[in-house]
Amino acid sequence: MGGLVQILKSAALGGLFVVSAAISAAAVTFNGNYSLSGNAYSEPGLVIQTSATTGAFSFNLNSGQSTTFDLFSIWTNENRVNGNNTRVRTLLADFMLSSFGASGTASGTTTGVNVAGIAQYGSLSWAAPLTLTLNNGGTLTIALSNETFNLGLLRLSSGINWAATVQATATYRAPSAVPLPASGLLLAAAVATAAGMRRRRRAA
Repeated sequence: MGGLVQILKSAALGGLFVVSAAISAAAVTFNGNYSLSGNAYSEPGLVIQTSATTGAFSFNLNSGQSTTFDLFSIWTNENRVNGNNTRVRTLLADFMLSSFGASGTASGTTTGVNVAGIAQYGSLSWAAPLTLTLNNGGTLTIALSNETFNLGLLRLSSGINWAATVQATATYRAPSAVPLPASGLLLAAAVATAAGMRRRRRAA
């Protein structure tokens, strides 16, 4: 009986190891899209422009891996930071991964900065990274880069030539390993082996 228990334990551990290795080794393909919105596109405040308000992305990741890619460019056509241009405005980035049933919004703020009248620039800052919970039990965390744009002396360097590029860094975490049918097959094989051993002992 002790031998049977040991065999069953070994088979169960082996099954978990196989499942865990399969999960961690399997690369996952992510296809998604994003859209931008918020009151940073209009007065009052420093009016921003972006190279796109919608876009798509695609990448492959193993668990624990990250990838960084360009998302959009941001700039302003205004010439100076004065009056209401220092007001804090909102920029929202909505992400959707339709194949994983996951969506969420990254929240950012923009403002014009005037440093003692000497340097002027636009600033974009994001809140905490966005974590999407996937329907496979894993997570995808998306962190967007903070940027400074249209930096100039005494005034803004106006226009797209002084734009900044916002990047996204995506990190995938696979779900925790759980026993799958493959481990059940291993257990069944172990039981059959143990039964055969017992029959041979009795016949002897």
